[in-house]
Amino acid sequence: MKNLIIGIIVLLVLWLILPLFNINPSYLIPNVIEWATKFILPWIVLYWIIRLIKNLEKI
Repeated sequence: MKNLIIGIIVLLVLWLILPLFNINPSYLIPNVIEWATKFILPWIVLYWIIRLIKNLEKI
């Protein structure tokens, strides 16, 4: 729950700060989230699957 609140606060701060630098947050934030789910999330899932397999082999 704490991580969710921190994530929401970070997104809100970005939403308020980015217009100061003439960056459209309505375009940037969803694209960054989409990019992260396409390229970063699969590697995180792969890491945890490998850890699961290693733990199952020890048993």
